[in-house]
Amino acid sequence: MSQIQTVAFRLFFVTVCVSVLAMGAVGQTASPTPAKPSEPQPDQNPFGLQMAPPLPAGMTGSNANDPRAKLSPGMYDAGEASKGIKHVLLLKKPAAFDLGVDPNDPRVDKALGAMGVPKGAIAQIPAAMKMPIAGLALANSDFAFQGNHLFLGNFYGINIYDIADPAKAKLVTSMLCPGGQGDVSVHKNLLFMSVEMPNGRLDCG
Repeated sequence: MSQIQTVAFRLFFVTVCVSVLAMGAVGQTASPTPAKPSEPQPDQNPFGLQMAPPLPAGMTGSNANDPRAKLSPGMYDAGEASKGIKHVLLLKKPAAFDLGVDPNDPRVDKALGAMGVPKGAIAQIPAAMKMPIAGLALANSDFAFQGNHLFLGNFYGINIYDIADPAKAKLVTSMLCPGGQGDVSVHKNLLFMSVEMPNGRLDCG
């Protein structure tokens, strides 16, 4: 084999090898997976409306004929719809545990203080935000039962009800005991209330 033929053969061999390697690299490059219909496309607003995923089998979604769809609003007289359960009585919170609905009521600032919010910070809270925050200070949080009595834990203390006749349940007594959470437990003649905040005191003062 002449020198020219040898050089030509080597060039041909290198060309073939390079072509095979290039084809292998192209074959191994993953093609982009097309986006699902519910996923935002690159040129779409990621916070815009998107197609909802299909419901699981057996689910039908909302129904305007559902009796809950047209319930009237209200604080103490809201519309009701029930199935398998009966509402027999509504008792409002005792006065000491009720904030009312006016964010400028002094009781609201007092409740915020009970949660540990400094006075300077209370003045900076917008009126619209005061009620939902202060409401937590007087939120009902836990139940305990013994005989005909219900012990209702509250972030601000405890209310004890006589429930011998559930349709005519009545308040027996209230105990103001700020401290947060208000998890109640009853053992024989002892009532325990677990709290979580530093304003809790042993004398419930």
